[in-house]
Amino acid sequence: MSDIVIPDGKLTRKLREYARRENRSVEEVLESLLEKYGEPEAEEKKPKPGSFAVLAASALKANLASETEVDTSERTKEIMKAEYANHVRRKLDE
Repeated sequence: MSDIVIPDGKLTRKLREYARRENRSVEEVLESLLEKYGEPEAEEKKPKPGSFAVLAASALKANLASETEVDTSERTKEIMKAEYANHVRRKLDE
């Protein structure tokens, strides 16, 4: 066990009052606040739901990968050229 000194009397009074209202010790109040606050490092490492990071993590977890390296920028250009050409053709046919 170690002691923590809080020199701010106002903060100390607030903690004691809160603990009294909750019918708990100051230590229990501080512990619950820390649990509620969470660990900042763990929160920072969690990718936002729906983000590319979540998709990438899921792909890695499922062991999804290409056997060879894929040049996505070149492949994207090919797809865009083909799709745009098809789009223009459909518009002209209308």
